Amino acid sequence: MKAIDFKNLLTPASLDINSDVHKQLLSFRNIKALELIFHLNKAENLKWLGGAIKILRNCNAVERDIVLNKPYVYLWIEKHKNFSSMDDIEKQTWIWNGFLHIFLQLKYKVNVTLEDFELRFSVKPKDLFFMKGLTENQDPKEIMVISENNHITFEVEKEIYKVNGEDLYKLSNNPFITNEVFWFEEYVNIATSAELRMNMGITEIVSEEIKETFEEALQLIKNTWPEMFDEIDKNIENIVFFNPPGLPFFSDFRVHGIIFACHVTRPVVKVAEWLIHEASHGRLNTLMCARPHIFNDMKPIYRSPWRDELRPLYGIYHGCFVHCRVLHFYQLLKQNRSINNYELINEEIDRIREELQLGLSTIKDHASLSPDGETLIHDMHDLVKG
Repeated sequence: MKAIDFKNLLTPASLDINSDVHKQLLSFRNIKALELIFHLNKAENLKWLGGAIKILRNCNAVERDIVLNKPYVYLWIEKHKNFSSMDDIEKQTWIWNGFLHIFLQLKYKVNVTLEDFELRFSVKPKDLFFMKGLTENQDPKEIMVISENNHITFEVEKEIYKVNGEDLYKLSNNPFITNEVFWFEEYVNIATSAELRMNMGITEIVSEEIKETFEEALQLIKNTWPEMFDEIDKNIENIVFFNPPGLPFFSDFRVHGIIFACHVTRPVVKVAEWLIHEASHGRLNTLMCARPHIFNDMKPIYRSPWRDELRPLYGIYHGCFVHCRVLHFYQLLKQNRSINNYELINEEIDRIREELQLGLSTIKDHASLSPDGETLIHDMHDLVKG
């Protein structure tokens, strides 16, 4: 198999964060967003955020990646847009969650030394992860956070709760294939049905059949295109299932690093295709946040090979990128004889190639591209012609 050329943006991401300048720049993008939040809300209980920013500035690329390139950090930044319209408890809860999932991640995952401090929050018991199951009372409770001798304790109604790295790990980490992410309700509350094009609810149980299908699909990717599997493994935090009906799969930069999947059965090869498709949307979002690719506005006035409605050039550009990667996957399936249904593979290759020719033609005729965008479009043309 051809060696990965990092300069070729179509190739999967490097496993080494120190070799992935785009993902490093994405971390700095999040630091900039946190700095803006801090400066806009100096009257709030955000002194801890100023401390976190200073620590993050001095972290290495791996440490910043561990803390900042997480779905909840993107969601927390996104939710700040509604901060002025929140009531007092909502504001305190939002600040509290940022403290947990940004500041304490630094403490327990990067192992930084903390100064002594005291913080007060007033939040509902359901948002105090160490009190879940201990009370039915939903009245807000005041919580005192005490850092002393580099140890963190929480005091609620004169009760002391100690938190360690294992507790925090359980709070923020779930199985890769899951229906259990603590932020799901928060996400659905800011993502409208019109945006998602469906009413979305998390599925109660991931069936063993569907779980096995996804595991087989991931194994098929690993056997066929190991570099792509590594990108999924390194850059996708979770595959989260929601109830049908709805889109088969989708992703959203507001929870960057997540693939959402509708809980219905599908052939293994189609699941593999969609996983590559959505992971590639995530990768292109990383590339485009770090450096611009396309300068056209977001007016939906162009015909898309993949949607019935008119689309902005940005969407068609994304579609070309992800389908080029899917095309390469099917070409590898054919080359490596990974599955026996050659007729299906040939049909898919012909279909995707035809769609890409239409999409790339639209980009060529109408897009205003940066040098990165021009390079990537050139590489896409070469793949489709090949």
